[in-house]
Amino acid sequence: MATQLHPARPDQAPGGVALGAGMSRQWRGDGVQHQGYQEDAWALKRLDDGALLAIVCDGMGGHAGGAVASRLAIEAFVNVVAGQGRSLRDGLTTANQAVGTGATARKELAGMGTTLVAAIVRNDEVSWISVGDSPFYLIASRQLTRLNADHSMAPQIEALVARGVLSHDEAEHHPGRHTLREAVMGEPLTLIDQGTRRLPADARLLLCSDGVQTLAEADLLAHGGAGPARDLVDAVLVRWSKAATRVPLQS
Repeated sequence: MATQLHPARPDQAPGGVALGAGMSRQWRGDGVQHQGYQEDAWALKRLDDGALLAIVCDGMGGHAGGAVASRLAIEAFVNVVAGQGRSLRDGLTTANQAVGTGATARKELAGMGTTLVAAIVRNDEVSWISVGDSPFYLIASRQLTRLNADHSMAPQIEALVARGVLSHDEAEHHPGRHTLREAVMGEPLTLIDQGTRRLPADARLLLCSDGVQTLAEADLLAHGGAGPARDLVDAVLVRWSKAATRVPLQS
């Protein structure tokens, strides 16, 4: 899954594009989700002041729980931030409460949770908040920069590589690499990434689920730097398909 934000070209103004307050910078967005059963969800909403809100949640907790958790989080977050005009932190707090309440309502949903990454683009500035490992990228001047923190075990494992404890291959295939250190589950949150950044004129922003990280940086730039979000998701699916064909069959 990927959601993409970028300044709108003048000939694309129709279709929900609004002027940013105080300047002639317009933002538009598009999002896409792989067809079939998914545990992730996303939303794009225009705020009353013309700013654009984007959010991606990648659920976890089994076939039912992950999909429910991501949907509950999206709905609660959008209601608070877009519907009530409150802060990103308030949106996260409410989303966390919604997932926790949902998990206690049905026995089969116990332990469900979701990642969350949300951003508001207003004029030439972006503000974001995130929990979990769903990445938030800035593409500008042909450079790819991750803006938010990774709350999986991957950074700790990479630190072991830097110290010479693990090889790069051991780190890449480490069984705990994608274990989350924090997620939106209704419990008190101890790891929250939040920030604000000025954006250059050619900025494009990508909010993604972690499957996008299977792509090399050059592929992320190629598929996320110009085309629609669908191009990025298609590139991930091609990458997975090629990897699957290389797995030997067990007799």
